[in-house]
Amino acid sequence: MGLGALFPILLAAMGIYVLIGAIKGSGRLFSMENFKDDSKDQAKKYMRILYFALAAIMLLMALVNGLQSVLYTSKMTYYRVTDAYKDNFGDLLENGTLTYTATETTGGGMSCMGGGTTVEKTYGPYSVDNQKMEMEEISAFINKAYSVYKGDQTKFPVTSGGLMSCGGSSVDYSKYYEMTDLIDEEDNPVYAKSDAEKANGHVVYISSLGKTRSDANDGSFISKLYGAFSPKLLSILNYVLLGVVVLGLAALFLITRKFTDKEKVQKAREQQVSGSSMPSSAFNFDDEPESGDPKKNA
Repeated sequence: MGLGALFPILLAAMGIYVLIGAIKGSGRLFSMENFKDDSKDQAKKYMRILYFALAAIMLLMALVNGLQSVLYTSKMTYYRVTDAYKDNFGDLLENGTLTYTATETTGGGMSCMGGGTTVEKTYGPYSVDNQKMEMEEISAFINKAYSVYKGDQTKFPVTSGGLMSCGGSSVDYSKYYEMTDLIDEEDNPVYAKSDAEKANGHVVYISSLGKTRSDANDGSFISKLYGAFSPKLLSILNYVLLGVVVLGLAALFLITRKFTDKEKVQKAREQQVSGSSMPSSAFNFDDEPESGDPKKNA
């Protein structure tokens, strides 16, 4: 389960909890010991209405956030190597292709403590002219070059870091690859340099359920959701619902304040203060006279 799904799940759990409290009309949500005795029924009525409304809004927010998580968390992204890569690392290519063999550690969850097995894994051959590389492919090109020329800071200058940095090192790889999330109508990546070129492409999202593309238009349920809910619409709904929740909480505060008996609150505070204070005799450290000493009894 991705982290993006945790928030809507939490919202849904909160909404269900508030809804159950509103249905029952009792519990911690209806703590009214400091309310005016002749107004408790009226206060409870208003509070139940508010809790029903808040529960409904929270459940709607959970649904909206869930849709955002399912539909718009993952983009289709492509990579390619640049001319700078071809010029600097042409000796690594064989007939326009690259093969990269890496030593990797496999094993269970404790492999980071030395419990894994070291194996060699070969990537490729990959074409250097491929415009639609995935992360694994572009990583193979960058890692191959870095493994050979990592000591040459003219090729790999040390900076504050980059997308393709390995092992947390601060090495600049950016001039050797390009990435884009713009796709044209023929399903080819658009590596745009200008606004006019950007207009030729569109962003394609991949749903976390079913891996359906946002531009599929295949009549499936996920495809219909993409057609009905744009990222902008879901964001607007989120902000509107959040604003309504804030207003509901403010109304709940005002109702609580209106029906609170100030005298009860004051008495409760006084009892709390007096109950927590220590008796004055606790600080009397004078020795008491012993009953058998005549001098002290005199």
